[in-house]
Amino acid sequence: MPKRGTKRSINNKDQQENQASKRRATRSSTRKTESIAESSSQSSPRRSSTTTNNKRRQKSPVKIVNDNRRSTNEVDSNSRIKKQKGKQLAHNQADLAEEFMEVEEHDAKGLLEENSSRLSLSSAAATDEDEDEDEDSDMDDTIDWEDVQVPDTIDKSIKETELPATQGEPQYKDVEVVFEAPRAVLKKSKWQNEYERNLREVIHHTHVMFLIGHFMIRNGWCASKEVQAVCLSVIPDHIQKQCEKKDESEKSFEKSVKWLMTWWKEYFTLVGTGLRTRAYKEYEFLNDVDLIEEDNNSIKELLEKRDMMDGEEIQTATDFVDKLVSKEGFRDTSAELFVAILRALSFDTRLVCSLQPVPYRIPSAKQAQSSAQKTEDTPEKPNEKLRFPIRGPRIKLESDPTTVDQELKAPNAKPPTVWAEVYNPYTEQWICVDPIRGSYNKRKSMQPGTGDRRNIMSIVLAFSSDLDGCIDVTRRYAANMAKSLRLREKELTKREKEGGFKSWWEGLYNVIQRKKWGRREMQEQDELEKLNTREPMPTSIGEFNNHPLYALERHLKKFEVLVSKDQVLGHIRGEAIYPRSSVKTVHTPETWMKQGRVIKDGEQPVKHVNARAVTMEKRRAQELAKQEGETLKVACYGEWQTEAYRPSPVVDGIVPKNAFGRVDLFTPEMLPPGAAHIPINGIAKIARKLGINYAEATVDFEFVKRRSVPVSLGIVVAKENEQMLLEAWEEHEHAESTKAIKKQEKEVYGRWRKLILGTLIKARLERDYGNGTTSSTATTTVSSAIPEVEPKTKTTTDYHKETQWRQPINRKQTQRDRQGISNGGFMPDNDLPAAGGFLPDEEDD
Repeated sequence: MPKRGTKRSINNKDQQENQASKRRATRSSTRKTESIAESSSQSSPRRSSTTTNNKRRQKSPVKIVNDNRRSTNEVDSNSRIKKQKGKQLAHNQADLAEEFMEVEEHDAKGLLEENSSRLSLSSAAATDEDEDEDEDSDMDDTIDWEDVQVPDTIDKSIKETELPATQGEPQYKDVEVVFEAPRAVLKKSKWQNEYERNLREVIHHTHVMFLIGHFMIRNGWCASKEVQAVCLSVIPDHIQKQCEKKDESEKSFEKSVKWLMTWWKEYFTLVGTGLRTRAYKEYEFLNDVDLIEEDNNSIKELLEKRDMMDGEEIQTATDFVDKLVSKEGFRDTSAELFVAILRALSFDTRLVCSLQPVPYRIPSAKQAQSSAQKTEDTPEKPNEKLRFPIRGPRIKLESDPTTVDQELKAPNAKPPTVWAEVYNPYTEQWICVDPIRGSYNKRKSMQPGTGDRRNIMSIVLAFSSDLDGCIDVTRRYAANMAKSLRLREKELTKREKEGGFKSWWEGLYNVIQRKKWGRREMQEQDELEKLNTREPMPTSIGEFNNHPLYALERHLKKFEVLVSKDQVLGHIRGEAIYPRSSVKTVHTPETWMKQGRVIKDGEQPVKHVNARAVTMEKRRAQELAKQEGETLKVACYGEWQTEAYRPSPVVDGIVPKNAFGRVDLFTPEMLPPGAAHIPINGIAKIARKLGINYAEATVDFEFVKRRSVPVSLGIVVAKENEQMLLEAWEEHEHAESTKAIKKQEKEVYGRWRKLILGTLIKARLERDYGNGTTSSTATTTVSSAIPEVEPKTKTTTDYHKETQWRQPINRKQTQRDRQGISNGGFMPDNDLPAAGGFLPDEEDD
């Protein structure tokens, strides 16, 4: 191959020598800079790799580019190296200037310009690859390159050959670390929370009604004469004889009941607990089950696998009696059969049931987590790794019926959810009877413990033997009635109370409660109300919130105030405890006006609260108060500071009006004396025509587009004008209704006329210009649209009217026939064949 360097001129050789001297000076300065940098801190691997590559380029005429020498540490250390370079170059600039003075003058200028440009680029965070490209371009000019043939595939050994690393420099390999990002936990929207809250309330209410229906059916079985007859057959004779003496004295009465409880405790064996409270989360597995397609047996099997069959399945009264004959059953069934036995022995007995519905509240995240950890009967995963390999999962053993019977009948056992009440005629009180544990007249023992999550006392109902509804006796057995009320249902808001809403339980209890109220029921109601005053004082601050008897100042609401702070019942953690009767509700003057009351003269507000900027006017006032650095407040007054509103009377038929020309009639008591309210909208125009003085009645206010708009209902007139105005209104309504009927009839007739005329016109057009099929169809349509009329016999007059218009036509046709005028076709002028018609008869000349 020919050499390319021999063709260059001599002048190029001088230029090459100058450039070579510059490169030698540059290499010496670079070595000195690197030695100084290594004394202060280690040089970057990127610089060392660049120097090694430059040496290799000088030794070999073949240019090999290997960019795979970069490591992961090279990228990470760039930022640190750039900071060190700025400090190092500042110290090395003076040394480099002294070295450059020793070189020749023309070479020194070139070196100084080259180094100054390199220093400026380094200070501006320029990369070293740009410098290498400049040196490569210079070397390309000086070195004699040869044209060689490069193979298509490089040998594997050449590929694997890498430059040796600088001594003392660590070698790094690419390391890839993969982290699994945690899933973002999105908060539920307000709509989702509201939907779940409403769904839980509906499920809770539905479950309560189902439980009430369940115990009503069981109470009916206990009152059945057939069931009671079977119960008498199993009672021993000595107990029956003792029960016959129950009317002799109070001791005989108590002795009869106690003997009966002792015998029943030994006679009937318990094999299960009965109904219990289940958390809402325990039923979540039913979301994956199609309850519509699945039958009852498959769902029962799922519940049995999870040990959630709390009650017994008893379909009829016969199955109920079979439990009595078999002498074993659940705890609830035992109490119900005992009620039937008491009724069979002529005791006035009630079936008392503590309902255990699904709670409606949504537990917090901490409560849900703790309950999940404490949940019993959770199946262990077979592949779950144990913390201690020596220990194994605890095997759940089948409960022994004898052990269950002894545990449930123990005196210190957990209270049941079903028991009995027997009426004592000597004390005129209902006595609590627990046939499971054998307790008599111990109502406090029926209260479950605070830590018992399976028995929550929220609704306790008593069912009588006459099947006349039930009575709420929760106050008799609940130690904390306020807590029971909170667990029963959600408390109504202030707006709902002001709107006249009633709680769900009140509406349901009005339907299911006892209808026959006598002296005994009234006496029991008074007793239950007295129990509220005997309720013990709470022991925690949270229980004082909304308590019916006691209150703390910290729990006062926005429109509540303590009337007297002298009535202090005690202290808890340094806070005074006041009776609930000392807490009064206060309102603004506008609210009291809506209730028909006004503030007395000279009264001072007992409390100031922050105003609600609902309307535009109050919002402007709030903005002005903010500009002045104050908060807009509203004065509130108590009911003892108000009096009933007394409107001005009607004088000479003139109705008194307010500043807006209306009459405030928020309550019936606000009607002016001598006036009458006619609640008919639109009657004002009749009063205006008759010249009767009136005023529109304002019954409420509503908010429309951030403005308070009055709601009117009828007018207020003098009482002597009421009857005359009502009669005029009736005449006006009658005239308006008659006019409306006539207008409607006219529109109906007009539409029918339009339809018939249009059909007749269409039929005539089809008959004259259409084909026969369409004509017949149109005729049929007309005949079907027009009602059929019976044919009448034609008289002489009708015949005359029918033929009168045909006589001129017949006369003219007869005359044309006599003259021989033909009515057919014509002949064309050319000799072409005729296209149609007929030839006329030839006349004689």
